[in-house]
Amino acid sequence: MKFSVLMPVYIKEVPGYLAQSLESILEKQSVLPTEVIIVEDGPVTTDIRNVLDHYCNLFPNMVFCYQLEKNMGMGYAMNFGLNKCKYDWVFRMDSDDVSRPDRFEKQIQIIEQNKFDVIGSSISEFNKNLGDINQLRILPENHEDIINMMKYRNPINHMTVAFNKKSALLAGGYWSKRFFEDYNLWYEMFKINAVFYNIKEVLVDARIGNNMLNRRSGYKYFLYELELLKKFRRDNFLNNIQFFSFLLMKLVARLLPVFILQKIYKSFLRNIN
Repeated sequence: MKFSVLMPVYIKEVPGYLAQSLESILEKQSVLPTEVIIVEDGPVTTDIRNVLDHYCNLFPNMVFCYQLEKNMGMGYAMNFGLNKCKYDWVFRMDSDDVSRPDRFEKQIQIIEQNKFDVIGSSISEFNKNLGDINQLRILPENHEDIINMMKYRNPINHMTVAFNKKSALLAGGYWSKRFFEDYNLWYEMFKINAVFYNIKEVLVDARIGNNMLNRRSGYKYFLYELELLKKFRRDNFLNNIQFFSFLLMKLVARLLPVFILQKIYKSFLRNIN
């Protein structure tokens, strides 16, 4: 099966993490991608450029880099890259995460045997070194459970996902706002009857030691969450009780000190391996 991998990068990437990420999908996979589309979201550093040039030279017929003149945000960069992808299936990859060697092989098996539009997997989170905290994010497996979870939390680990390009474009692609680009896409794809599935197995090791919780705190972040919840309510995806309950829950969570939020994530929202 021919497929694309889509990865955005920007100036704050750590070159060593980027190299590890690219190595995991280009040198260590049991099934290699047909193409890797890398979108540089604005100018990057010389060290990042060196990593990208290395892999472009190593895989000249597989790795293709596109540069945006200025930083436009992940949603814009993802849509740009999505339109550059040649193949029907697009696999996401983040520039500081590590795909396990059989990731693509196992997702392709699911694609070829079923009629799903979006396929994610579980992740194992780490700070600096693989396995250093053994913290898992395991999400619902079946479509109905995924949609139920979508009402109050993102039910797909974005860095693990493979999705049907045609369905994603039909749903409008990623929105251009600075947060919830993927969450909004899953919802819009659900509205056009896309079918979702999560592989329970961990296929990606996801780096969280990169200020993740700080990015998910504060009133500004909550306002983007509020915008998405309002859309859910307008579409009757949520009833009034659900809307106000989730709204209060999220407002409290975003205004908590980060160290308390960290304890909540670890105690209630993650599994320990």
